[in-house]
Amino acid sequence: MRSGSRMGDAMWGLAGILIVLAAWELATRLGAIDPTIFPGPIAAIRSAAQRLPASVFLDNMAWSLFRVVGGFILGAVAGTVIGFAAGWYRGFGYFARPLIELLRPIPPLAWIPLAIIWFGLGEPSKFFIVFLGAFFPIVTSAYHGITHVDPSLIRASRSFGLKGLGMLFHVGIPASAPDLATGLRIGWGLSFGVLVAAELIAADRGLGFMIMNERNSGGSVSVIIVGILLIGLLNLVTDAALAALIQRWIGRWHGA
Repeated sequence: MRSGSRMGDAMWGLAGILIVLAAWELATRLGAIDPTIFPGPIAAIRSAAQRLPASVFLDNMAWSLFRVVGGFILGAVAGTVIGFAAGWYRGFGYFARPLIELLRPIPPLAWIPLAIIWFGLGEPSKFFIVFLGAFFPIVTSAYHGITHVDPSLIRASRSFGLKGLGMLFHVGIPASAPDLATGLRIGWGLSFGVLVAAELIAADRGLGFMIMNERNSGGSVSVIIVGILLIGLLNLVTDAALAALIQRWIGRWHGA
């Protein structure tokens, strides 16, 4: 039943995307949108393919995905561990929570100068910017989940002799899994959201670099549009894969 519901949601989502693309194409053909500054999807793809070979797009996609995955993994591990620790151990929470709330509103772009100073112009600085995009929603969700575990589960586990790390791993983390899953999904999306900012740091490959390079060199608007669409497509496909993995993970504890 749930599988059928997810399939139905996916079909509706695909239909919505196709309707938007069709409306966009129709608007350019009817002259409602100036195609010189915002070409339709068919014209944009055709023009971008003429300007750059497919191998260039694939190479840039691979580099962007590499940076997103690397930064996200770092952010997910750090956010999960710190969030659970801050919620489970009150003393650590008193120290960590105000610091997280102080840093959380700072946009990743503001960290670029420090990222260059700390990590140089190589890949670590790009991983760091993506890490920031993933870390804060994940640490917040992990903290919220672990601090809202049903007290009756805590009492029941104590009656079976569980305490400390045993209670955390057998009760706290499984009970927090839905909240953590939400944070992981949000963190993954924000990792793509900061991708262009990360690839502003002396990158010579990646979709963000490709977009900015076309803008700075007065290149093709079509390449910029296709680059933006590819970022969205990568996020859409990988987010669906991540959601399926999370669903299976939660199902191990919640009988889904």
